[in-house]
Amino acid sequence: MAEKIKAAGGVVIQGKKILFIKKNGRWDLPKGKLKKGANRKKTAIREICEETGLKKKDLKILQVLIPTYHHIKLKGIINVKETFWFLVQYTGTPKAKLIPDRNEGITKCKWFDLDQLILALKDSRPIIHYLIGFVLNEAVYKKYYKSH
Repeated sequence: MAEKIKAAGGVVIQGKKILFIKKNGRWDLPKGKLKKGANRKKTAIREICEETGLKKKDLKILQVLIPTYHHIKLKGIINVKETFWFLVQYTGTPKAKLIPDRNEGITKCKWFDLDQLILALKDSRPIIHYLIGFVLNEAVYKKYYKSH
């Protein structure tokens, strides 16, 4: 029987850059499975830290974003994955070393300037295109962008 898989993650911004991870050969955003009864915001922050090496103290949730849904096949069964997203500001030093979690299949972490986003999006899933488009048009992000 199919089950709904729940996850939480973040669109991490720093100045005029967005953080992406390269996982299984595609650019993606940091996220991870929600454990039963776990807090969505705490899970998103934990996953960002684990997958990129950024420190929890340097991450600030600015806004809840829209959830996304996609189908994944596990053990021959198609499941729906629901991911809860947050807009997260990185407040630490811009020179902080990014450490990809190779145990999770992550080979690279990289900050992309807005004018470089096409490089990340051309090698990412359509759901990521949709989410980034949503973020770039959000009032909270536009206000943040103008101030940086």
